[in-house]
Amino acid sequence: MLQAPLVSVVILTYNRSSLLLEALASVLQQTFTDFEIIIVNDGSTDDTVERLKPLHDRIRLINQANAGLGAARNRGVSEARGTYVALLDDDDVWRPEKLAIQIAFYRQHPECSLVCTPFATSTDPARPVNDPTAVRNPAGIIEHPLRKIGESLLWLPPSTVIWDRRRAAGLTFESRRNCIDDTPFFTKLLARGPLGMAGDSPLVIYRLHPTTNSTESSGAVYWYNGIRMMRSRQRGGDFDAVEESQRMDLGVHIGYIGRTAAVRQLAAGRRFRGARVYLSEFFHQLRLGRFRFLLSYPILLLLPARMLHRLTKW
Repeated sequence: MLQAPLVSVVILTYNRSSLLLEALASVLQQTFTDFEIIIVNDGSTDDTVERLKPLHDRIRLINQANAGLGAARNRGVSEARGTYVALLDDDDVWRPEKLAIQIAFYRQHPECSLVCTPFATSTDPARPVNDPTAVRNPAGIIEHPLRKIGESLLWLPPSTVIWDRRRAAGLTFESRRNCIDDTPFFTKLLARGPLGMAGDSPLVIYRLHPTTNSTESSGAVYWYNGIRMMRSRQRGGDFDAVEESQRMDLGVHIGYIGRTAAVRQLAAGRRFRGARVYLSEFFHQLRLGRFRFLLSYPILLLLPARMLHRLTKW
């Protein structure tokens, strides 16, 4: 029986064969080499399978019927054999030293439940989206990560994270289609240990391309279903494992999802759904003191459609 690798790299893909090969190349160029690559082909109808054939000895390819982001992530993670799991979206790329820096950080901070890296967009690859010195302490630990995400000070793209597979035992991604899939997983995982940030410069490039904004994770339906799912889980006690000291941070984070969901409905011309999110979120946002949102949103509901595309974030 082959010895298990230290890291399992999980890549899920759907109809992006050219971008996938570039993402895969960035893994094969890593200076750290003790890893396996698991690619979950989530029902692609393009030439993905054909283009991966020359690499069959370097990857484990899992072909399945299209099931969506969360289900594909769960499938890939369930096949992982490594001590650590690292995600990579098929349209992002890693710097060659990415895994080496993260593993070195994990060895220094085994208490971490999750370790991320600075990242940049493809339009400005040298500038980190989140300034590492502004979000982490001198030891490299990000304190109050859920609050920082909720205050738009931190973003955790899946391609930046790595975690100890044993520490995440029993956790899964949300498998419902067109719904936030990673937030419940990361929220529960962060209840099991701190979040670290490894590296001082961008180690992941989040690529912006013509199909970036047409994916499942960018749509109004994704965010609408996401806030409904998060509030349902919250009411049902699904986040009870989160320590009392982190409950307020979780509330800030979910509140951010609620405001984003409301804005995304307007940007997509879904005014009725936007109003529905607003009403269901009203008292949550009031407790958070989001008065600008509460006062401005009804006015925005009346704006002409041509003005709504300028909406960004609250």
